[in-house]
Amino acid sequence: MRTFLKIFFFLWIIIAALIVFAPASLLDSGLDRASRSQWRLAETTGTLWNGSGMLMHNQGAVLTSLRWRFEPSALLGGAARWQLLADETVPRLTGTLTFSRKGVGLEGLSLHTSAAVLQPLLPPEMVQAMEGTLIIDAPSLLLHEKSQEGQVSGRWQNAQIVFQEIPLELGNVTFNIDSRQQGSHSTIKNEGGAVSLDGHFQTDTSGKPARGTLKITPHPDTPEALLQWLSTTGQPDAQGAYILEMK
Repeated sequence: MRTFLKIFFFLWIIIAALIVFAPASLLDSGLDRASRSQWRLAETTGTLWNGSGMLMHNQGAVLTSLRWRFEPSALLGGAARWQLLADETVPRLTGTLTFSRKGVGLEGLSLHTSAAVLQPLLPPEMVQAMEGTLIIDAPSLLLHEKSQEGQVSGRWQNAQIVFQEIPLELGNVTFNIDSRQQGSHSTIKNEGGAVSLDGHFQTDTSGKPARGTLKITPHPDTPEALLQWLSTTGQPDAQGAYILEMK
């Protein structure tokens, strides 16, 4: 009997050690499944409960470094929750990450970073550089295996872009994404800059690219090279703008 108790006690020590020292890479596996392999945690250090890593897109864009701390109180509600921590530096990501039966939840998410981190997500033959400050907020976002629900708003301040080898000032750009189980609706606008933007896009759960329209209205200081590109690519309207369609 004593031998059995010793073995039982020893097994519990091993199990407890595995739980306490569970590697941070387990969060990467959960994020990979929840985002359908769109987002990963690279260079993870520490443990599942208190660690750090680099949030990156599957196309190679490193969004920001982040740190996390587990909050045991969420276990009482049948969920696992981590607080995302950051110093007052840029880039930084803060908010709350929750794993539950419903999916992966993000609450109070706030990201401050450079717009340059998004360049790897765009076709290199179209966009050669991006500058400015990117601020993204998501009060409440729920990620399922096949869809997501919630709202995301963003501001691209002092937006500058090299598009088709053409340097372009866009002023301050704002965008909003409203996601539901059946798909999402997005808008984009700007104030200032060499052109005015007014875009509306929709996606569904089929995995097809977004469809919609982007209205570009030139200003007196719009580069001539961009005007030539718009005249051959867009559909002009009666107000002097050009409509680009995504199907």
